[in-house]
Amino acid sequence: MRIIQLITKKQRRGAEIFAAQLSEQLQSIGHEVLLVALYDGEAVLPFSGETISLGRNPSRRMTDRQGWKILSAIISDFQPDLIQANASDTLKFASFSRLFYKWSTPLIYRNANQMSLFIRGKSALLYNKFMLKQVTGVASVSKASMDDFKSLFSVPLIERLPIGIDPSSIDQNCKVLGNRQIGHEYLLFAGSLVKEKNPLGMLDIFNSVFEKHPSLHLIFLGSGPLEASLKEKIKALRMESFVRLIPNQENIFPILSHAKALVMPSKIEGLPGVILESMYCQVPVVAYGVGGIPEVVINKETGWCIDSGDSEAFKEGILEVLNTPLNELEKITAAAKELVLKNYQMEQIAKDFEMFYGSVIANAETTYK
Repeated sequence: MRIIQLITKKQRRGAEIFAAQLSEQLQSIGHEVLLVALYDGEAVLPFSGETISLGRNPSRRMTDRQGWKILSAIISDFQPDLIQANASDTLKFASFSRLFYKWSTPLIYRNANQMSLFIRGKSALLYNKFMLKQVTGVASVSKASMDDFKSLFSVPLIERLPIGIDPSSIDQNCKVLGNRQIGHEYLLFAGSLVKEKNPLGMLDIFNSVFEKHPSLHLIFLGSGPLEASLKEKIKALRMESFVRLIPNQENIFPILSHAKALVMPSKIEGLPGVILESMYCQVPVVAYGVGGIPEVVINKETGWCIDSGDSEAFKEGILEVLNTPLNELEKITAAAKELVLKNYQMEQIAKDFEMFYGSVIANAETTYK
């Protein structure tokens, strides 16, 4: 197959990283893949094939007819069997391009979250329904995301297709020492500094944990619009010596693999890749049970899954990780690693996508006649 993977931009964000990893795996099993980014970005993504950046202006994403025409020209030149739009602005961009320039290539939308949490009002719902009329199939990252999507929209084909990990790549990246070794025991928050990820809430939780573990540190690994507010709050709490902000890294594993726990107090999630990576590295996970997280973080079996918004229980979960005897903790982290190896390896995930692509292509003619 010839496949176009459409991403928002070259950035170290879950949707883009997974699309690149999937593209690499699909390419390795014989498919021809072109990665197309809507906007300019500087991140190095894990894909060795051709990447095209359209360099469009995000502020014009609702009226960018020239950009839609450029995408149509790329489709005409590359002649893909299928196009996959990977979250964010890619759905509207591909849908408008299809509407205006009448290309007929089957279009898949990769649904990486629970859309009902982002739709505000009837007009937004109708708008998304209109966009999705251009879509032949939907790949949902988790059962929770799929069920949520089905409650809102009707599409010809929808399937749960989770993200995956590449164990050999992780093993190799863990061996890199880098220059980010932390000289203290630390918790790790890995993700964008945005409201949905709740970094300010995490700081409050850490402040409570710190009272009982005054040698513990907290690392925020990521960047985003809440960075300034986070720095102000760290200063107000006089935690500058115990909380560090580290920007996005091409290789997070030298930091991730040595954390006492990965902490994820998100208000909204699909199924974060960093959770699977932590589980593979046998780093304990403490997370709110939102989105697809409860599908992998089974409380006291493969991690600590906390009721959403219960910050006191989240604190207690962290304290349990810190106080659990090593032999008992290792049983939980070993079970987490086994679950990931059994169900979430990229090699198998790519084959599942391959089968879904075949179904979408086979159904495309009847969907659009």
